[in-house]
Amino acid sequence: MNKKLWWAFFPILFVACAKPTGFDYLGIRNIKVVKFDLKESTISAEVGYYNPNKYPVTMKRAEVDVYVDNNFFGHSLLDSTIHIPRKDTFYLPVQMTVNMSNTAIGLLQTMGGGRQEVTIKLEGKARIGRGGFFINYPIKYEGPQKLGF
Repeated sequence: MNKKLWWAFFPILFVACAKPTGFDYLGIRNIKVVKFDLKESTISAEVGYYNPNKYPVTMKRAEVDVYVDNNFFGHSLLDSTIHIPRKDTFYLPVQMTVNMSNTAIGLLQTMGGGRQEVTIKLEGKARIGRGGFFINYPIKYEGPQKLGF
């Protein structure tokens, strides 16, 4: 009887352990300068994603390097647990310290020159999963982004 019971639960176990697919990047909103200094500044924003999975997932940690127009802009670390609903849009709060080197000053000059679109590149990894099983999922995105402060 135990063998029959095991085979009855095998399809459920197989579906429950399916690897989650990646999230679809939607964009950045609510960009704010939290602290402005000539050496280091702090910027916060909300990064939008869509979860195409048929089940909710949990994100435990995310690390992302941000590049603006192919120049390193900053590093962001999200070290908290976030529950992400299935087939829904969600926004991650991001805060990063930016070294106000030539890259950040160049971005400010670009914005001051009237250019409202830059190329954003995100590279990193996130720890996502469900039911106690987590994997490191790569984060890779590159595309145009309209900025509005």
